[in-house]
Amino acid sequence: MKTRTLGVCLLLLINVSFIKGQSLADKVDMWMGTYGAGHCVVGPQLPHGSVNPSPQTANGGHAGYMPDQPIRGFGQLHVSGIGWGRYGQVLLSPQVGFNPGEKGHDSPKQDEVASPYYYKVMLNRYNIQAEVSPTHHCAAYRFTFPETDQGNILLDIAHNIPQHIVPEVKGLFHGGEINYHPEQQMLTGWGEYSGGFGSDAPYKVYFAIKTDTPLKAVKITDKGDKALYARLGLKKNPGVVHLNVGISLKSIDNASRYLSEEITDDGFNAIKEKAKTAWDNTLSSILIKGGNESEERLFYTTLYHSFVMPRDRTGDNPHWDSTAAHMDDHYCIWDTWRTKYPLMILLRESYVAQTVNSFIDRFAHNGVCNPTFTSSLDWTSKQGGDDVDNVIADAIVKNVKGFDYEKAYVLMKWNAYHARSKDYLRLGWEPETGGIMSCSAGIEYAYNDFCASEIAGIMHDEDTRRELGERSGNWSQLFNPLLESHTYKGFIAPRKENGEWVNIDPAKAYGSWVEYFYEGNSWTYSLFVPHQFDRLIEYCGGKTNMIQRLSYGFEHNLISLNNEPGFLSPFIFTHCGRPDLTARYVSQIRNNNFSLLKGYADNEDSGAMGAWYVFTSMGLFPNAGQDFYYLLPPAFTDVELTMENGKKICVKAVKNTPDACYIKSVSINGKVLDRGWIYHREIAEGATLIYELTNKENAWHIRE
Repeated sequence: MKTRTLGVCLLLLINVSFIKGQSLADKVDMWMGTYGAGHCVVGPQLPHGSVNPSPQTANGGHAGYMPDQPIRGFGQLHVSGIGWGRYGQVLLSPQVGFNPGEKGHDSPKQDEVASPYYYKVMLNRYNIQAEVSPTHHCAAYRFTFPETDQGNILLDIAHNIPQHIVPEVKGLFHGGEINYHPEQQMLTGWGEYSGGFGSDAPYKVYFAIKTDTPLKAVKITDKGDKALYARLGLKKNPGVVHLNVGISLKSIDNASRYLSEEITDDGFNAIKEKAKTAWDNTLSSILIKGGNESEERLFYTTLYHSFVMPRDRTGDNPHWDSTAAHMDDHYCIWDTWRTKYPLMILLRESYVAQTVNSFIDRFAHNGVCNPTFTSSLDWTSKQGGDDVDNVIADAIVKNVKGFDYEKAYVLMKWNAYHARSKDYLRLGWEPETGGIMSCSAGIEYAYNDFCASEIAGIMHDEDTRRELGERSGNWSQLFNPLLESHTYKGFIAPRKENGEWVNIDPAKAYGSWVEYFYEGNSWTYSLFVPHQFDRLIEYCGGKTNMIQRLSYGFEHNLISLNNEPGFLSPFIFTHCGRPDLTARYVSQIRNNNFSLLKGYADNEDSGAMGAWYVFTSMGLFPNAGQDFYYLLPPAFTDVELTMENGKKICVKAVKNTPDACYIKSVSINGKVLDRGWIYHREIAEGATLIYELTNKENAWHIRE
């Protein structure tokens, strides 16, 4: 078998080798998700880099930037694919003349170039060309000025996205300081901020800035929490000015050290090339063949978005000294546990181990480890359940190395008995009077209990395994078998504390932080039972009725995938013996929800949406927290995935007709499968999957 696998992989290597000579980073479309929905950031960054320098614009939205708006300046910290903004600090605005007003230096633009490793634009108001490229903690700028004796750079420390671009999220600047060190041509300092998504507690951003051009004058203006900025006056006809920024959330010393360690004497172009190489190496983890140029660009753009957040801020924890990994800006795990982290298990297992180690470290020092963690601050509010548990469970059942299973289980067990709501622990469900999102929180707690039970079994804690295993069925206590919608019966519904049902319309979509459901409807949430789909199918009237219900829901836009709770919905068809319908509706979702021009159906959500697209392109999809992947037709004829251990997963799609879009058979390492899924252990050391595709529905008869 090993010989056969190697042989097929070598053939696939020949087929996909044409792409290796190209820069995959240059296939990424940085504008995808910047218009309308998506909230993606156009500026460059390294994989999971701490900084993300990017232009900001008037009316820039939560990511700070809209392509059709004038540029206000360049901030060093951003978060991508989010619903509510944060950061945007240490704003730089190169100018001819000087205007420090928040809206006083907006400039029309032209000739924008954007890639994962480099951004360039011409600021028409000043005839200044601005370029930027990142290191892990620093941003390297190259400003090309026209001939002028009025060249200046504004350094605005008060500016931040939640306060000045999306003030509805109630951002505040609390003050700070700027220090000028003329002998070093350096400025250092910090600002303190609050607001945006996550904890309301204030946090600090520290900076160190160094130029290669002697500054004619530096004037610092400090108006407390109203304004803090510096005017960096340049000599006459400054020409090309290099300005480098180190950023830390811990200290000026860290920011200065990053600047000295990461910005070398090789110059701007060398930094740019290193960043490009980093992205080419990262994106080459998956090589594809069989799509057109647009399909390749869409694939590598979504793969790029999968590698952006959370941020690796190891060594830059502002709250305690620790050698442990420190992963920040979980924005939030309610999104990323479902697809982003399972993708990292296949591509960067060490990153998953680092994340779990950061969970363990946070729990040891904070006593909690919440799903939302921004600016190194835990937030007590939850969009769903205790989804840190699901990331840990996914890692353990897939045998990820590099963290202490015992310590991780201690965290999971504490969550199971202390982090769940008191009402859930007392009643087995969230009563509708107990707070917002009672239904969605209740069913997500049930899956958290399953994940904890699963790991309790692995850790030989049998009493806990049994207790939490029983609790994992609590979703059924919110399943009202008589509630009807569009002729179908049986939906998740709110209950009063005395057990009485509250009548709702299952088709009604709820918003954020409101009653019953978080950003979804009961049609979608009633399908979120990842660990007990067979039981759910029985509750919904059996397989035939479930097939009809699912099809009706997708055809009438009642089941939504513009948010993560619906991610697994089309795969329920496979549990009903109809993997062809899984294929049909996944294809429909891909075509309707992902576009280079239109972006995503909603927020990209820190890699969650991008990773969904990547998985479905490869012909695999995880049921995260469990050790298997659903099988579906790959979007490309050849896929070669290289894992961190060097092993390869090779996927080949063979079509009997050009329009073949359904599975006829699947083999793994030469063995034909009679099931619609594979186990992680079957691919963990490399594997070859061959999909035979047909244009005939219901051609693949699987064991259900």
